[in-house]
Amino acid sequence: MTDTLPPGPRLPGMVQALATLAAPVAVFPRVARRYGVPFTLRLAPERRPIVAVSDPAHVREVFAGSPSVFHAGKGNELLRPILGDHSLLLQDGDEHARARRLLAPAFGRREIAGYRTLVEEVTAQQLDTWPRSGRVRAHVLLNQLTLEVILRVVFGVTDSARLDRIRPVVARAVDAGPVVMIGLGIPALHRVWPWSRELRDLEVLADFLREEIADARRDPGLTERRDLLALLVRASAEDAQGLTDAELHHQLVTLVAAGHETTATAMAWSMLELARHPAIQDRCVAEVAEGGELPYLEAVLKESLRLHPVVPMVMRELQEDTTLGGRPYPRGVTISPSIVLAHRDPAAYPSPREFDPGRFLGEVPSPTTWLPFGGGARRCIGASFALMEGEVILRQILERYRLDPVGSGREWPRARNVTLYPWRRARLELSPR
Repeated sequence: MTDTLPPGPRLPGMVQALATLAAPVAVFPRVARRYGVPFTLRLAPERRPIVAVSDPAHVREVFAGSPSVFHAGKGNELLRPILGDHSLLLQDGDEHARARRLLAPAFGRREIAGYRTLVEEVTAQQLDTWPRSGRVRAHVLLNQLTLEVILRVVFGVTDSARLDRIRPVVARAVDAGPVVMIGLGIPALHRVWPWSRELRDLEVLADFLREEIADARRDPGLTERRDLLALLVRASAEDAQGLTDAELHHQLVTLVAAGHETTATAMAWSMLELARHPAIQDRCVAEVAEGGELPYLEAVLKESLRLHPVVPMVMRELQEDTTLGGRPYPRGVTISPSIVLAHRDPAAYPSPREFDPGRFLGEVPSPTTWLPFGGGARRCIGASFALMEGEVILRQILERYRLDPVGSGREWPRARNVTLYPWRRARLELSPR
């Protein structure tokens, strides 16, 4: 039945895997032009077939499909060595539903509103350390800022010595490129640098998390804490099937890894686009100065996520033979809604390569054409937090700085674990307002 799969490149699986992980923004449109969509990639080490789709009707079928048939966890297998077996991104079926039910209250509307004050405080403190003016690599500064936010929000950690110890470890642990990610799945490489260093950093991070979990479980003031760890420990204590220490550990790694790198990258792309489009930047500054709601700034964030998706695709491995878009697919095939292709579809976004926040003014993005947080039952649980954090950070940056491009201001996306960040780390010229 695999003979019925859509056509695709015939390059060796390792070549396809490295190209897809390292440069999906180039690979996906090129393969789509050559073979049409859907198309099939065969990735190493098992040369498993991955079928890329982007038609809104096909994306809708995937996101609306039964979680027992469309497994996302197996599609994210590459992340297992870093995130752990119990990560929400790697779970499927009843296990995923249970974990999501326990995690969801920590990301409710009231909780997000409560985190806003903390995000505002940390952002102001971090921006005080930024240079007053001059050329910077915004992505580096934003990574430091969002790491500080996530450590405070997830753990409530304020002890500077503990933060100093864990900051560089977390930064290195989530800075794995495609070669490291693939190599972690090959035991023979575990004693060789850079994989040996990655594993040491992951163990140091594990020790830190075990300490934090143990401290939270015996904290007499746990009921007064508002950090995510405290909320999860309390939820576990109140639930007959609460999260074990191992489950908490893996979910916390996921929150830290996914919750700071992705936001920093999205903000870096947003700053680059604002620097390249001074009229759009001026309109945002005027809106911020007026106070109140920030619909245009929110539209800037959404348009930046459209034009520069932080994650290029989502994965669903079929657990039984399935028909999608009228075509039969066998069990074991991975169906991948391509965020890159969906976001560049001229039918949904006229002049798709242009940066135009007006697309999102007064519009609710379609869940089948705007996919930065995935969709369906697997939509990113922290999406609302990420958008709130992005709005807070961007607002405070524009209150303090004028952003100007270095050269053309254009930067090519570069792969870092499974995210795409600006190649030169978002080089910008800052000047005080």
